[in-house]
Amino acid sequence: MSTVTIQDVQTILTQPAGSRLVIVKIITSEPGLYGVGCATFTQRFRAVHTAIEQHLKPFLIGRDVDRIEEIYRMGAVHSYWRNGPVLNNA
Repeated sequence: MSTVTIQDVQTILTQPAGSRLVIVKIITSEPGLYGVGCATFTQRFRAVHTAIEQHLKPFLIGRDVDRIEEIYRMGAVHSYWRNGPVLNNA
């Protein structure tokens, strides 16, 4: 059985009823298999978008989707501030 990896990370900015939302879609190497999540920090939604696109997306591409804990820990350790509202939401 082959390993399922992350092929793309899409960030969707939307504002239903005036609420700023950041939606993240993770596309995998398995056709039709993807994940969707909310990465919203309404006060700095563009900062979250940029953190995902510029920092997390390049970091995630090619990673094994089954290594969730490792991805989380490496993302926290390798981020500039390691925490804070922007990266905690991203």
